[in-house]
Amino acid sequence: MPMKTFTTLIVCCWLATPAFANDTLSSAFKAVDERDYERAIETLTRLSEKHQDRDVLFHLARVQYHSGNFDDASDTLEDFHQQYPSDGEAYYLAGLVYLALIGEVNIFKKVGMANNALSSWKASVAADPGNLDSRYAIFAYYTNAPGIAGGDLDIARAQMNEIEQLDKAYGAMAKGLLLSKEKDVAGAEAAFQEAAILMNRAGPYFSLAQFYMQTEQYEKAISSVQQFQSREKRWWDPDVTVAYLVIASANAELGNLEVARKEAALGLSMNPNKQIKKLLNAILKSL
Repeated sequence: MPMKTFTTLIVCCWLATPAFANDTLSSAFKAVDERDYERAIETLTRLSEKHQDRDVLFHLARVQYHSGNFDDASDTLEDFHQQYPSDGEAYYLAGLVYLALIGEVNIFKKVGMANNALSSWKASVAADPGNLDSRYAIFAYYTNAPGIAGGDLDIARAQMNEIEQLDKAYGAMAKGLLLSKEKDVAGAEAAFQEAAILMNRAGPYFSLAQFYMQTEQYEKAISSVQQFQSREKRWWDPDVTVAYLVIASANAELGNLEVARKEAALGLSMNPNKQIKKLLNAILKSL
């Protein structure tokens, strides 16, 4: 499952027609911060029609992805790769988009989408060998994917060893995921906690919360996802509304039904993407 406030990376101003004089990257980021994804996409689309700029196209695909418009994000990234074929960050985003599309396509296309995700992350590492997030994504793919889609724990272990040599924190994250897969609950918890402390940002705390949900440690899941809410977020982290999904789900499991209803309603009030909205509504209907 997976949420960061967008940081203004680049502020570029272009001449525009009077009707769209405020079309800039900064105005698009402002719309994202206000959770008005439709306005952000409209602004970035108009900018992309006037300027085939790397940052405009990348952020358009990024906002399309975070708003749940995965097909549109895929189309934008196809255009992007034609113009910027060696951009490691964009290939990482493409992998996330293909991964999300697995849930949108029929059963006959799922393996193909999964392979596209893996290929995109490998292209990202080829373009930027220092991209630890793509390296971790490749490792996680081999750890979690079924054998029919190329999952392989031996390859995963080899990938984990490479990551550990490059970065202690990412190595701890990888160790936590692999130990979780092997049902070593205590070892996985310790590794995820180490990664969260070393990185001191949102993403690892969300991974820890997911681990606690999977192992039915619901109070710890709530505590971890609250840490996720308060920590610095990167653009590839899950949307902030997923925290309300975790808190509502955990409280429902604990029998705190009123709290679960309140948290689900709060999440819905924040204009989540359609996938998270569907899950939040499902929780409300089940209570």
